[in-house]
Amino acid sequence: MYPFQNNSNQFGQYPQAIKQNMQIEKNDYTQTIIKAPEPNVTQGRMTKKFVVMSRDRDLNKYPNSNRYRTNVPQEWRDIVGASLIEAIIPNTYYNINQSNYNFFISEYDQQISTIQIPQGQYSNQMLLDTMNGKYGDLFISLESKFNFSQNPINKCLRIQSNRATGFDFVYNINHTTNTSCSPCKINSCDFTIGFTNQTYYSKEIDLTYIHVTSVTATGETSDQDYNIYKVVANNCDFTSLFYVDDYVILNDGMGNKYPVQIYQIKNDRTIFIEDLTGSASAVITALSGNIFQNMSLLYSPNIFQLQIEPVIFLRIKDFWNFNSTSIGAENSYAILPLFQNFFSNTVINSSTLPYGGITKSFNPPLPRLPFMDIEFVTSDGELFDFRGQENTLVFEFTILNQPNKYNY
Repeated sequence: MYPFQNNSNQFGQYPQAIKQNMQIEKNDYTQTIIKAPEPNVTQGRMTKKFVVMSRDRDLNKYPNSNRYRTNVPQEWRDIVGASLIEAIIPNTYYNINQSNYNFFISEYDQQISTIQIPQGQYSNQMLLDTMNGKYGDLFISLESKFNFSQNPINKCLRIQSNRATGFDFVYNINHTTNTSCSPCKINSCDFTIGFTNQTYYSKEIDLTYIHVTSVTATGETSDQDYNIYKVVANNCDFTSLFYVDDYVILNDGMGNKYPVQIYQIKNDRTIFIEDLTGSASAVITALSGNIFQNMSLLYSPNIFQLQIEPVIFLRIKDFWNFNSTSIGAENSYAILPLFQNFFSNTVINSSTLPYGGITKSFNPPLPRLPFMDIEFVTSDGELFDFRGQENTLVFEFTILNQPNKYNY
């Protein structure tokens, strides 16, 4: 018998027998497939904090802290972001300054008087006190007397005059007519106190109908050391006509005039006045009948509000964040509000920063930043006056771990 005969049992069930004995392996080709490498830590980013203090500037080149240059560590390269994270800014803001300290008024036709308001930081009441002569009579060269107050209801500025010249006073001058620029550099306070850049004519208020029944000496003197008199009328409402400290002129019907000031408004029929002439008591108490002369009155068209939180603009070369039609905001890096309290420091930190912070991103990165040119300007683009006070800024720079390795 041949050896290959009767061998069907030797192979079993073909091909099932072959599959049962074959070993199948799952091959891993990751060793041979080419792919991008895992991100390298040298392509990451890191942050560096940098403190800028204006007092460290070159005082010979930059005598004022509103404009200066500070050097940046030279090893910082490939900067992709710069964030302002803290700041200390002194509030030395003058809301009355050289750009708005002129008050233009005319007692006679075509005769304009320029009153300069002392520069400083004012509250509403402080400016009213200044205009009313608490710190010196600004209107001493004028014939008429003026009282400045704020309407408690509509908050507009009220200017009252005793009309000593016989003319209604005119406030302000027309910017376009009197200068060749717009806005004009006549340094008017018009917008500051509720007016606009045009001429305003006061209104004559009729007081001649008031019938005074008696003028009585009280025997008292005011804080200005003037004699005080009680005036009673029977056909008017003093509460709707006058404010305390208004100036009016009384006459005796024979050409004699007696300037007085409203000391107190008791009710609609009774007021107390101060005699500014120092006349004998018998002369004043003899007055009766229609003794009031007309007065002039003017209200501002807009509210009188000085207590508005001012802002300044921080400019840093190459750190431009804003485009604007405002001269000050154009090409600025940050808008910094100032606290209202004079000479208090505005502190900027994580709790006061706007949402998202104040950041300038650079794409592509800045190869290097050898120095920073810093400026603080007003909304008019003028350098802000810190008046000898210093400021502090804290920045956080984001830079690449490895120079020249940047994923665009």
